[in-house]
Amino acid sequence: MSTQALKKSSSFTRLSLAAAALFGVLSPSVQAETLLSGYAGGTFGVAPSQRVCDQAPTCTRVGTAGKLFGGWNMTPNVAAEINYFYFGALDKSYDGTQTAPIGVASVRETSRVVTLGINWSIELFQVFTNHIRLGAAQSQLNKVTTYTVADGRGTQLNRTYTMVPYLGLGISLPINSTVRFQSGYDYIIDGDASHHLFSAGFSAEF
Repeated sequence: MSTQALKKSSSFTRLSLAAAALFGVLSPSVQAETLLSGYAGGTFGVAPSQRVCDQAPTCTRVGTAGKLFGGWNMTPNVAAEINYFYFGALDKSYDGTQTAPIGVASVRETSRVVTLGINWSIELFQVFTNHIRLGAAQSQLNKVTTYTVADGRGTQLNRTYTMVPYLGLGISLPINSTVRFQSGYDYIIDGDASHHLFSAGFSAEF
């Protein structure tokens, strides 16, 4: 005849075995979750453009630009990432003696781009990390045209949106356990409205 103490001991043993089995099943998921982490940062640099100058005597082809980015590591090497780019003003102006659209004095273009894609990281020499970024970009082009009119000048804003491919290449270097130096090249592939960005900055991991 079993005693109450033995019953409790037997129940505790079965409960312990069940808990151990459950932990064994769930442990891969727990380990996978610990691999998930995020990061955010920003870079600043120079941005050559493929814009057409239309024989304008003054036409800037290289401006300044920057980007803010954030990502979530889905595996140790692949992260889902979002980028926000701001490309500074590119100007072209006409002096009235060159071939130009009738009545146009100057044109100023700025762009904002949001990309969504992946960041594939490859460790190099156990110190550096190579980054290959692929994704889709929504590009917003703001074009301000200044016209010559009889009583002065008038302006017109045209805003266009396109969905285009995005490619990025970069190298990063850890400064400490949280902060990382970032450098890279980003390419918004949009024909004559394409943008290139060579930039450097920092990111923080969490």
